[in-house]
Amino acid sequence: MKLRRLMAVRRYSAGQAFVEFTFTAGAFIVLTFAIMEMALAVLAYNSVSFAASEAARYAAAFGPNSPNPATTAQIQQVAITSAGGLNLTNSNVSVNWVTDANLSTRQDVVVKVTYPYVVSIPFLWPHDINSTVNLSSTSQILAAQ
Repeated sequence: MKLRRLMAVRRYSAGQAFVEFTFTAGAFIVLTFAIMEMALAVLAYNSVSFAASEAARYAAAFGPNSPNPATTAQIQQVAITSAGGLNLTNSNVSVNWVTDANLSTRQDVVVKVTYPYVVSIPFLWPHDINSTVNLSSTSQILAAQ
């Protein structure tokens, strides 16, 4: 009698272990994809920040008072080129010249880069989660000339 109970317990234990493994593995896979997606979002934000910084540096070097001033399209192109992995367009980059608060005769360049990042985590029921997060970075530098 004891042997039959022991055999029945073992049989149910094997099934229980499989079910527990399935839940654990599923949660682990979703967590792994979420971590990878977060890493990609941080990489995209880093690219957006770098693009804004590089475009502002370029604009500061070739300011409105320089012998060869940069156009807005040139500054936008520097930002687009600097964010290599992202599909930026001119509409994602805004360039403004504002009067410096400390030096009224000089201007600051303000470059703002925005990028709509699509977050996608697969394997979530009932369908994959896709949402957009707007990444944005602004860089302001005093024009050198």
